[in-house]
Amino acid sequence: MAHFAKIGLDNQVTQVLVVRTIDTMTEGGIEKEEIGVAHLTSLTGHSTWKKCSFNTRENVHLEGGTPFRANYPSIGWFYDSTHDIFYPPRPIDQDGDSCASWTLNTTTGVWSAPISRPTYQHLWDESLYQSDNTKGWVLI
Repeated sequence: MAHFAKIGLDNQVTQVLVVRTIDTMTEGGIEKEEIGVAHLTSLTGHSTWKKCSFNTRENVHLEGGTPFRANYPSIGWFYDSTHDIFYPPRPIDQDGDSCASWTLNTTTGVWSAPISRPTYQHLWDESLYQSDNTKGWVLI
């Protein structure tokens, strides 16, 4: 089976569908993304689809294969066409504030805090980081 993410406004994933592999193959049996996209376009009328790998997480293939587009996306995730990856929305902190200081790793598709996470149970506090950029993690 092949998996495809429907890409909507602002490159946000709005749906993820499973497609029979045969519906993504040439007559010679070679799987091609554009054939799957054409199949889904004919079924849905929507033409912006990207193939994704069910077994890829943080740019690692869970079964030892070749990772594909960094992550298997969920609805609400995003597709970055520059780096050809799927990534989750920017995290929010314990107060519900956006973690504006975090950066996206464009290889793994994972958001990273500007300060290493402590070994104990902690949550991020963006307003604490904004007031003092040497702090940000608070003990639960």
